[in-house]
Amino acid sequence: MPAPIAIYVHLPWCVRKCPYCDFNSHASPGRIPEAEYAAALLSDLDGDLDLAAGRTVASVFLGGGTPSLFGVDAIGSLLDGLARRLPFAGDAEITMEANPGTVEHGRFAGYAKAGVNRVSLGAQSFDARQLEALGRIHGPGEIPAAVAELVEAGLDNFNLDLMYGLPGQTLEGALADVEAAMALGPAHLSHYQLTLEPGTAFFHRPPSLPDDERTFAMQIECQRLLAARGYAQYEVSAYARPGRQCRHNLTYWRFGDYLGIGAGAHGKVTVAGETIRTEKSRSPRAYLEA
Repeated sequence: MPAPIAIYVHLPWCVRKCPYCDFNSHASPGRIPEAEYAAALLSDLDGDLDLAAGRTVASVFLGGGTPSLFGVDAIGSLLDGLARRLPFAGDAEITMEANPGTVEHGRFAGYAKAGVNRVSLGAQSFDARQLEALGRIHGPGEIPAAVAELVEAGLDNFNLDLMYGLPGQTLEGALADVEAAMALGPAHLSHYQLTLEPGTAFFHRPPSLPDDERTFAMQIECQRLLAARGYAQYEVSAYARPGRQCRHNLTYWRFGDYLGIGAGAHGKVTVAGETIRTEKSRSPRAYLEA
């Protein structure tokens, strides 16, 4: 029986581009073409269906960009369309990335009803000055508010993204961020170092970052704290409670197969022993036109 497959879906728009971000993300136009883009994604998938013939979908990851800029109707239409085209495993993991600053009251309940059963929330830090330096559109108070919305919607399987090695950050500050995150009870934590990637605003105008020795101390001490609280490290920057590892992440980590749809999305599928890689147009406009 063919091995299960994963689907990565890229939704490329953000409220604004963060200065450290090197993902294929674009500042939102006045109106995001939600319905048009969802239809384009399904058309995109239609072109790749032969690559997934006979295979069951084990996970879907809605990444970005900021997928939570899309309304419930668009997400529901998209997930329904995916499920009509390919068989989903009964326990398929369906993850959606969200920004604490773009979550409207009640929207997570709508996403859950549409089929989302895991959320990755881009917290990054609980320090207001750090969030401002990182160009984030949310403040510290919006993170627990978003988590409360998740819990109310029954979405207890959620991840919090955190960064360390931030401008002027101390070891104490990095540990405080991890403590604040764990206090919210996430099933999973992503904890990764801020790096200056080519093509980003930070690369061209670098902020003052902690030196390597201080940053390494942050990594080691935060790892110890996470382990002591029951978050086991299962890949470079991912920590999870028992049984809560992200199955979609593990597909990448174990060199499994995945379809990639959306502007700039990549895919990797094995067919008859041959590895086939796909890449979609990076420009949202060009993608929609195609």
